[in-house]
Amino acid sequence: MNKVLVLAAAGVWLSGSLAAGQVVGQSVASQAATSARPGNQNNTTSEMESSVSFPDRGQNGNPLSGEACPGPGEPSADCPSPVQGWAHVDYLLWWLKPVCLKPPTLTVGSPADAVPGAVGQPHTQVVQGDHKFEFNGASGIRPSVGVWLTADQFLSLEAEGFLLEQAAASESFRSAGGGTASFIPFQDPGNVNQALPFSIPGVVNGSSVAIGRSRLWGLESNLAGNFCTSKEGLVFSGAVLIGFRYLDLEDRVNVTNQQDLVANPATFAFGSDEFATRNQFYGPQVGTRLGISGGAWSLDLLTKMALGITHQVSQVTGQPLLGGTLISPLLLPGPFLALASNVGRQSANRITLVPEMALTVHYRLTEQVSLSLGYSGLYWNKVLCPGDQMDGHVNVTQLPFHGPVTGPLVPAPMLVHTDAFAQGVNAGVEFQF
Repeated sequence: MNKVLVLAAAGVWLSGSLAAGQVVGQSVASQAATSARPGNQNNTTSEMESSVSFPDRGQNGNPLSGEACPGPGEPSADCPSPVQGWAHVDYLLWWLKPVCLKPPTLTVGSPADAVPGAVGQPHTQVVQGDHKFEFNGASGIRPSVGVWLTADQFLSLEAEGFLLEQAAASESFRSAGGGTASFIPFQDPGNVNQALPFSIPGVVNGSSVAIGRSRLWGLESNLAGNFCTSKEGLVFSGAVLIGFRYLDLEDRVNVTNQQDLVANPATFAFGSDEFATRNQFYGPQVGTRLGISGGAWSLDLLTKMALGITHQVSQVTGQPLLGGTLISPLLLPGPFLALASNVGRQSANRITLVPEMALTVHYRLTEQVSLSLGYSGLYWNKVLCPGDQMDGHVNVTQLPFHGPVTGPLVPAPMLVHTDAFAQGVNAGVEFQF
């Protein structure tokens, strides 16, 4: 019921805005026509200082010219005839929020400590985990198209989408030959820090690789009511948008460990864990676009707010002994993040907000072609991230050769949400037709 009321209120608001724009345009056009009639007393004593109408708008419905605006459906020599539509494509360089490997997964320590390798011991140092995968900028593309629905260029229909390449980052560890002793740390069901051996100097080599990945893409379509006013050589434009958008975010964190005997490297064992999340947003959105232009240059500010549902999925796979030959009954390759107690799929649906802002400068090369450079920022307030689904507690009786299983079943499945963002620069070209 609340969603129906929100949509109804948005519809009433949009209808009022569009009606107001039409009334202003008709009033100004009528005033101009009256003052031009022969015998009109005001014809020689006053003139319009500004006009409100719906001119050729170029970039996403924004004027590209600082000339005075013609009346609705009245192209002039100074303002070109209305175009039917436009197509635009941007190159994107965006930065995504890092994904995390939250629990510590490997440590180095001293056999002299009370619990060698456990977090909190005097000589323990975390060498993997408790980590954010900081991504470099991800390249992408954002095409868009628009068409005018009315001859006076008041209403337009616009659609766009964007796709970023997969961003990835990693961290690794290797202890070979006479290297430092390493351990797999965890908390037992009683929240006490513990650790099991991973590599043993001169006896067992150990290596680990952790990789974080993220990919974001989206689609949207909007109906826009456009207007503008010109004064002293500048054109001030605006638009009210209402539409629908879809976003898709996939994140993954994978940890793979391997052990082999120093005396016989052909004797090895490996294990792997993977935490994957997917977030899909569906919902209506409203927005505004404000612009100013003069000559060949123009600047516009776009703001949008979407309210909808995010379908969240978490998938946990893996185990601490996937292949090879067991080095020792008490020496597992790990990692210990994915066990029988938390492996599997979980999902949820949550009401979500997605605001977006973009600031763009345009330069008109010709009447049909223009260039643009800008900044965009997008925020998503409820998403699943792999690191938040990792439980650092372990009931070691679940591990191979450590049973029978007794006590609480941890690590436990989790469905904890956080937020996400994407921001960056864009450069593009637009063609009118």
